[in-house]
Amino acid sequence: MVEEKMGECWSQTKDQFDNLEKHTQWGIDFVEKYTKFVKERSEIELNYARQIRNLSKKYQPKKKEEDDNKYTWCRAFHSTLNEMNDYAGQHEVIAENMMSQIIAELTRYTQEIKTERKAV
Repeated sequence: MVEEKMGECWSQTKDQFDNLEKHTQWGIDFVEKYTKFVKERSEIELNYARQIRNLSKKYQPKKKEEDDNKYTWCRAFHSTLNEMNDYAGQHEVIAENMMSQIIAELTRYTQEIKTERKAV
């Protein structure tokens, strides 16, 4: 009778271990998928920043065109180009922060969890 109860108890514990293992593996898979998403997004942010910055540089007035900057519409356009350049810088900062903070932390966390699972 006691042996039967112990066997039943062991079976339930093993079932729970299997469920726990599946759940933690799902969590690891999710974190890896999210890490990949953040990496791709940061690459998009960097590419977008480069494109915006290149567009801004392409239309910056040349030295001989600076005389035309006395007109309001020329100054407004020049101001828009400068704002675009600043905007590109903001996207670069976003991408750098995503890479240095989010991706690095998620990668470290995933490795830590995998090491923990191997130890068990």
